[in-house]
Amino acid sequence: MRSADIQTFIQNLEDKFRSNANYENGLAMSRYMKDHFSFFGINAPLRAEIKKEWLKVLPENMSSSDKWELVHELWKREQREFQYIAVEYVNGWKNAEMNRDDIEHLKFLITHRSWWDTVDLLASTFLGKYFLKFPEEKANIIGQWRNDENMWLKRSCLLFQLKYKERTDLQLLKDLIRQFQPIKEFFIQKAIGWSLRQYSKWDPRSVREFVNEIQLSGLAAKEATKYLERMTDLYICKK
Repeated sequence: MRSADIQTFIQNLEDKFRSNANYENGLAMSRYMKDHFSFFGINAPLRAEIKKEWLKVLPENMSSSDKWELVHELWKREQREFQYIAVEYVNGWKNAEMNRDDIEHLKFLITHRSWWDTVDLLASTFLGKYFLKFPEEKANIIGQWRNDENMWLKRSCLLFQLKYKERTDLQLLKDLIRQFQPIKEFFIQKAIGWSLRQYSKWDPRSVREFVNEIQLSGLAAKEATKYLERMTDLYICKK
């Protein structure tokens, strides 16, 4: 596929965004995101409708390289709605559409134009699915990312198992939390608590024991223990 065709697809999307733009909503959305990004001001339900119609324009037989070129072009665009469409697009790929070398593209998305609104969805969905399809890649990638200076890669290490439920590698999660516990960055502490809170739905006793063992405190502890009393009662009843 020619790059010109990719640009045509993106222009088609931009035309839809501009015809539905809401200036006041855009200002409010930008303020909510700490003015990191500009917005057309299109809310999620309308954006979903626009995306549904836009996806019909894309050829069904696009190659992996064409898909990623499209995603990277979306990532370059100023308004945040373009990145939202890109995230929803890649997160919607079926396992058969995912390739081993996708991880380098994913790393780029996580480390560029980074904020929680895109990183969290990419980590908990695409990255999570990637490691389920290519489990042999997990040790190497997580080994690199957990020691990278980029905070968003660290956060992704904590969040990729959010949807794993009982398949969560608890030992890995514990190791990551022990490593990241001294980091005072808000988004790391929040992710520590969030990952434990999510797992507490399946194994509240282990989470409680771990929180006590490492003397987790502050924001991370508050998030981690949010469900513990209720989930512990349910866990005991099931036993």
